[in-house]
Amino acid sequence: MKRFAALVAVLALVAFAAPAFAANPFMDVPMNHWAYDAVSQLASRGVVSGYPDGAFKGEWKATRYEMASVVARALAYVDMNKASKQDLELLKKLVVEFKDELDALGVKVDELDARVADLEKGVGKWYFSGYLRMQQTFGRDIMQGGVLKEDDDSWNVNRFRWNIKKVIDDKVTMNIRLQGGGGEDLGVELAYLTVKFPWDITANIGRFWLDWEGDFYATDWWGFAMDDAYITDIRPTMAVSFNKSFGMGDFSLYVAHDDNAGPGEDILAKGRFPFFGTDPEGFGPAVGVDWALASNLTSDRYIYGARLNFNFNEMFSLALNYMKYDYEDNAGVGVYYTFWNKQNGWLPNVVAYGPKNYFQFATLAADVETIWGDLVINFKPGITLKGQYFMQDNDPAWQATGLLGGGVAYDDSPSAWKAVLEIDQDVLGFTSLWLEYAQLDAGFVFPNGASPYGWMAGDYFCNDYGQVEADTTLWMVLAMQRWSEKWGTYVRYLDVDGSQDYNNWTVAVTHWYTPSLAFELGYDKLGGDLDDDFIWLRTTVFF
Repeated sequence: MKRFAALVAVLALVAFAAPAFAANPFMDVPMNHWAYDAVSQLASRGVVSGYPDGAFKGEWKATRYEMASVVARALAYVDMNKASKQDLELLKKLVVEFKDELDALGVKVDELDARVADLEKGVGKWYFSGYLRMQQTFGRDIMQGGVLKEDDDSWNVNRFRWNIKKVIDDKVTMNIRLQGGGGEDLGVELAYLTVKFPWDITANIGRFWLDWEGDFYATDWWGFAMDDAYITDIRPTMAVSFNKSFGMGDFSLYVAHDDNAGPGEDILAKGRFPFFGTDPEGFGPAVGVDWALASNLTSDRYIYGARLNFNFNEMFSLALNYMKYDYEDNAGVGVYYTFWNKQNGWLPNVVAYGPKNYFQFATLAADVETIWGDLVINFKPGITLKGQYFMQDNDPAWQATGLLGGGVAYDDSPSAWKAVLEIDQDVLGFTSLWLEYAQLDAGFVFPNGASPYGWMAGDYFCNDYGQVEADTTLWMVLAMQRWSEKWGTYVRYLDVDGSQDYNNWTVAVTHWYTPSLAFELGYDKLGGDLDDDFIWLRTTVFF
């Protein structure tokens, strides 16, 4: 402590040399002065660094000049994310006490006043935001009631979201989201608390989205995913997450629980799970499901996750991730479907055929365990190289799904990887550019139930459980051009070599009628093994 006191004195006398103060700056601050305890409190709560708890509790006596130097350094290094309103008020009190000395040191305290004002303004208030999105599709082939309808038109309120935020105090925030659209009634999609704890720990508690892969998929102008997360981007019924920041990054823990996850009989019943089309071999429509083979389709599940992220510098970051979808009652086998034809009657163990966009997505109730790493390299502002590598250890039921339709069992330890080069429009001038290449082993599972590369036209290389059907390679290219505040365009190209070899072109033009209201007109074309094209119009308003 004596060395520390001497260091403060030297800094005060040499580094912060200044003209004479209005009051005598070398007058001792009395040992029982509240300022000693105030700085110690701020240090113990992590608001300021460099002053261990107890450093100002009677072990040395400071002059007003020395104490002002301490306050000046505190102001320079204060962590505004950790500081509460009470902490900042304490700093303000210190500033008032040593105002003359701080003025002589040339210390600016305007930011502190502004921060306190912001806290006072925000606490206790309600905040509302959201959007309404409507979509019309023209000329798309769809399956309806077991019959293929070509060149069908559809109009719907695609989605409505209303976000409600309540800042309860400087430590607790409540978040609620109401969502409807797509034929659904308005319901509560999100409901959770964000709580700030000491030691720079933040927790989310309730029903919320968890996404650890947001840097690794492309989005449109408003953040809607054009290719999605492989493992995360999930919203279970109830979850708890903790995030701890440290000097070079952060560490996260996550646990969640869902009741009756996976496709049950109520979902698979005829009319709700459209596996009732006609297969290419000429069999009639599927009219039933062999329930004897469809065991343990639903189960309570836990989801466990951990993430360790290192930001080594502005150029380089690395993250290690783990997530397990743990079902209490794993499925014993995959689901087999039963078809009927006049020659042979019931044909068991035949998988449903046909374009996968006619099928509703489902999740098999069987364990999926994934470890993956993220790498981000920022070569220069606006040019970024990104990569991910995934390794899975899956329940045997996931292997059994490969046997559907007379196939072979999948490997129980599939892997996948992808690499992305992202270039901002500020660099190229006329367009941004997203180049993505991925390889996925047969049997790799997207346990979040996502359609990773679906965008408008849907995915066609996964089975009905979000599992890759064959060894797959794909390219995705996205070029977006923002011509003005009113106009933007983009072109997206996807090329897939997997269980089906196909490509998908999307071309769209966007007009912002106002900053909050936008119209987007697009054209989609499926080629290769698939053949379909359609036009779509989206109207989106944000509030």
